[in-house]
Amino acid sequence: MNFPSALSSFLYLLILLIAPIRPSFATTIVVLKTESEIVAGAESMGVYLTGDGRISNRFCKIHQVHDFFIASAGFFDTRAGHRLNIKEIVTRAARKSDPVSVAVNRSSRAIANALSQALSDAREDDGLYNILVHGNVVTFFFGFEDGKPATYAHSFSVMTQRGHAKEAPLIEVTHDDCGPQCVPADGHPYLMHTRSQAMDDFRLKNRGLLRDHPVAFVRSIIFSDIAANKHRSGPPVDILRINRNGPQWIEKKPNCP
Repeated sequence: MNFPSALSSFLYLLILLIAPIRPSFATTIVVLKTESEIVAGAESMGVYLTGDGRISNRFCKIHQVHDFFIASAGFFDTRAGHRLNIKEIVTRAARKSDPVSVAVNRSSRAIANALSQALSDAREDDGLYNILVHGNVVTFFFGFEDGKPATYAHSFSVMTQRGHAKEAPLIEVTHDDCGPQCVPADGHPYLMHTRSQAMDDFRLKNRGLLRDHPVAFVRSIIFSDIAANKHRSGPPVDILRINRNGPQWIEKKPNCP
């Protein structure tokens, strides 16, 4: 199927709001790293981009790729075999023998290239092109590297030149990385999450919970965001813990692999 025709078919997306100036993530993802473990969580709301914009609360947003995990927010496709399927892009780009940091770099380049190609293919479809331009993607990568927890978040945004929007769009990649040697200066766990004022406020008010109870903190901060943004995030919540013994699902929807 031709990619520009995707607007008339079932596109599984994790974005519900696309603002003309700054994109809004429709998903809530939290990744917390301590000296010995990682706790990651995500809510389940997403939308099918069809004529009626049907909402589902069964989206699986945390996925294992080789020996690490990813979670993504933004405009992308979850159908098998399609260009903007982030899990498939990362699976193809990363090698099983790669350290997490190397897999992240390979995957980041591949995601940027896929988004750039999708933009190029969508130039004749104004509706799809505008969605791609005003939306963006953030992918969290996390796992153990050299026996220590490592977390990475890469965000992909479309940059256009004024007056030349469809001629040469560029993909800007920004990142927030805390690899195996990263130790936060304040001694607290390292926290990364999708953009949310509600979660920023929750963190400031619950530093003790962040320090002492990582799983409870991740669960609570996600539900605080759901409560503040019911139009774009919703339960149930999946929570994954990773330590030297491997991954352990604390909470997971039955439909998720």
